[in-house]
Amino acid sequence: MDKAQLDRLRLVMAAETKDYPGQMSSINGLLASGTLTPDEIKQYKGALIKIYADMGDTAKSLAASREYVDSYGGTHDMMAALANDYAKAGDNANSLVYIDKAIAAARGTGAKPPEAYYRLKARVHQGLKDQPGYYKTLEAILADYPKESYWVELIARAQNEPQYGVATRLDMYRTLIAAGVTLTAEQKANAAHEAIERGLPGEALGLLESAGALNSERDKENLENARTQAPKDKAGLAAETASIVSKGDASAIASIGEAHLSYGDYPKAAELLQSALSKGIANAAEADVARLHLGIAQYRSGDKDGARTTWAAIKADNGAAVLAQNWILISTLK
Repeated sequence: MDKAQLDRLRLVMAAETKDYPGQMSSINGLLASGTLTPDEIKQYKGALIKIYADMGDTAKSLAASREYVDSYGGTHDMMAALANDYAKAGDNANSLVYIDKAIAAARGTGAKPPEAYYRLKARVHQGLKDQPGYYKTLEAILADYPKESYWVELIARAQNEPQYGVATRLDMYRTLIAAGVTLTAEQKANAAHEAIERGLPGEALGLLESAGALNSERDKENLENARTQAPKDKAGLAAETASIVSKGDASAIASIGEAHLSYGDYPKAAELLQSALSKGIANAAEADVARLHLGIAQYRSGDKDGARTTWAAIKADNGAAVLAQNWILISTLK
């Protein structure tokens, strides 16, 4: 009996008795023998992964898994398992490599990758303290799993921007609605309050009337004011627009453009907002809010390409840039 035959026999006996060092010694002997077929080499290298895992040697099991996948490709679930093991071991860099391979391999089968793959990738980016990568992963997951919770996390991060405030609070709610997120009654009331503060009673009225029972005095007062102001505001909008345009103040023109946007007159809103930007809004952050509104008007008018170009130019750290990124995603997925 030659050594290779003896190693095969020893391997069978070691497997029956769960003699892991014996199994490992026999397999390494067979791999070094030069007598194995390519399929046998693949089989034994795959067996080493489990032997190391059963021995509790995570590092060697990971190394064997990586060698196997790198050599033979493996299935997407094998790559995902390897990525998960690396993540558990705290090796986020390698975990990211293999979860990306798992996602690509799953797509290669013609099916969408399991949601768990994206969630692992998101966790790995967090482990790497890579927030841009984390949010890019949320954008990717939405294409296959359009859950409200993912939209909320992507959009609400606008609140973390350094200069986030009154200029973009209403737009955060607008973006949530456009993404298909169901606002709570409290959120609708808060959005309506922002609309009142921005001089948009028509938009406030629509939000409050859909909010159901209102509990706070502020919200009840806002509803009463909106019901009184909205009809007058809409009736006088054309005359007010003509007056503001004649004076030529870019900021005021952008504001009246937003008013038209709030009433659903998207072509007019786009015309006014473009005019304001062409005239020049001195404050860069304010100009980017106007660009955000222009993009929305263009999108609602059916000009998706124009809207995306407009949104892509926004850089402000008041939440406008974050919301613009989300509008680009909405325009792609909705």
